[in-house]
Amino acid sequence: MVKWNRRIDQLKWGTRKMTTDETRTWTLVRTLGPSAVGAGLFLAFAPVHLLVSEDVSVAIAALTLALIGGTYIGFGASDGATRIFWMELGVAIFYAIVALAGLLWSPLALPLGLAAHAVWDLLHHNGAFGAPVPKWYIPFCVVFDLLAAAFFLVLYLE
Repeated sequence: MVKWNRRIDQLKWGTRKMTTDETRTWTLVRTLGPSAVGAGLFLAFAPVHLLVSEDVSVAIAALTLALIGGTYIGFGASDGATRIFWMELGVAIFYAIVALAGLLWSPLALPLGLAAHAVWDLLHHNGAFGAPVPKWYIPFCVVFDLLAAAFFLVLYLE
């Protein structure tokens, strides 16, 4: 556990050298901008939903929402404050429930959940609320969330 905590501190304070994969990722984000990377990820992600049945699409979208919501559990854990961790865990559980609702009752819950997650991202902007997140993460995630929400709204209303 001590070794893991030291590694988190090294990442947090920039005293650990980045791996080659981390360097490539950061270079891509810096060059294109986080919003463009979020849009690019969406463009790579969206066609899958056009190639599979609606049931499979809904399942993939639900899993995506649950995973996106769960990202903040890690941010909450790295913060070190118990209150922040439990808050982020509670919100992640909320998004998992919305994902389950989209899977079991109405796929329209999924775009609503993604749009709500974009709002959650914005609340974390500049560390104003919740766990601290990397500066690039907010525009990256907001763009992906909103593009995916609009896409699923159109796809599932048909």
